[in-house]
Amino acid sequence: MREKKLKETIQATRTRSMARDVVKRFFRNKAAVFGLIVILVVLFFIIFANVIAPKELVTAYDVRARMAGPSAEHLFGTDNIGRDTFARIVHGTRITVGIGVGATLLSLVLGAILAAVCALFRKADMVIMRIVDVWNCIPAILLALVLLAVFGGSVGNLIATLAIVNIPGFTARIRSVLLNIVEQDYIQAARISGTGTGRLVLRHILPNAVNTIIVDATMTISAMMLSAAGLSFIGMGVSPPSPEWGAMLNYATEYYRTNPMLLIIPGAAVVITALAINLFGDGLRDALDPKSLK
Repeated sequence: MREKKLKETIQATRTRSMARDVVKRFFRNKAAVFGLIVILVVLFFIIFANVIAPKELVTAYDVRARMAGPSAEHLFGTDNIGRDTFARIVHGTRITVGIGVGATLLSLVLGAILAAVCALFRKADMVIMRIVDVWNCIPAILLALVLLAVFGGSVGNLIATLAIVNIPGFTARIRSVLLNIVEQDYIQAARISGTGTGRLVLRHILPNAVNTIIVDATMTISAMMLSAAGLSFIGMGVSPPSPEWGAMLNYATEYYRTNPMLLIIPGAAVVITALAINLFGDGLRDALDPKSLK
């Protein structure tokens, strides 16, 4: 009993020490810290959007304040019908970032399930990977445009479309990690001892790949955001008057000469947020894998 407690104490101490090392390495990376700060600001906007700017301001308009420049009343000015740009940017954060996170999580879960099946069952691996190979032959943007043309542009459809497009990539990347893990001795021992497939995956295989999966998912969120904004910009994603950043860019192209702020503000929001997520992902990867620094 004492030996068991001693082992548990030693293991807990090692875990805390490793966690401290990861945090220290992360905060030494100034670019990653900048990305984290921006992400925290974005999360603040998402959580407290209704407090920062009442939702009514997203669609409320004042014809007397059309095309107004930045002021105390309208921090980012107004558009051609007098809607407050700052309120639309704040509430658009929920939509654009929400699409990126939602699509990433959905494709990650489905990709991880398929990858686990591939890693454990050779026959299923052959079938699934041939399907993935065919899937990857279709240009992602073309597949996304076809799906959105069929089902229509909305937040839900955009999340589902981006998830479908990115499932093959997640499946292939996670599979490559899991194939190395399933060959380890402790996995073979668990199999021999009669551990069920579900328990084997959830308790032994996926936990050992979680670092790689988290970093991959973090880096994918920014790509999903940019894809969502791009599809909305060309009119195939979320449509106006929704304050999605890509849709706002689409709407602002008519007024880039008379009021360039309408174009600059949502464009900067997309670029800065995507850059921050990438910097955070890079820093997280380096902190979790010190070898990548060499």
